[in-house]
Amino acid sequence: MSTNPRREELRLLSQPLALLKKQGAINTINEALVEIYAHQGYTDIKSLRQWNKDGRVVRRGEKALLLWGRPKQNKGETVPAESPEEQDEFRFFPLAYVFDVTQTQPRQ
Repeated sequence: MSTNPRREELRLLSQPLALLKKQGAINTINEALVEIYAHQGYTDIKSLRQWNKDGRVVRRGEKALLLWGRPKQNKGETVPAESPEEQDEFRFFPLAYVFDVTQTQPRQ
């Protein structure tokens, strides 16, 4: 079991989506997560860095939405998931913290 409760939260949310991906019903788990968030009213999702670049800041106390980050392997290298052999190797998927526009305000 993971020591990070947010990682565990995302893992549990992703489990049924992994089956849908395997069946070909969805392209990626993150795409399905974004769709779930859209049904909750979060339709314009970006990272903190992207919001800052757009001249917006996340309001204090807002809880980030979670997506899976790009897989990492061996000293933080990004791994392209192109071949089945690479998919079978151990990879670490970091958490990506994102926010909706409703959780932000213009920078003052």
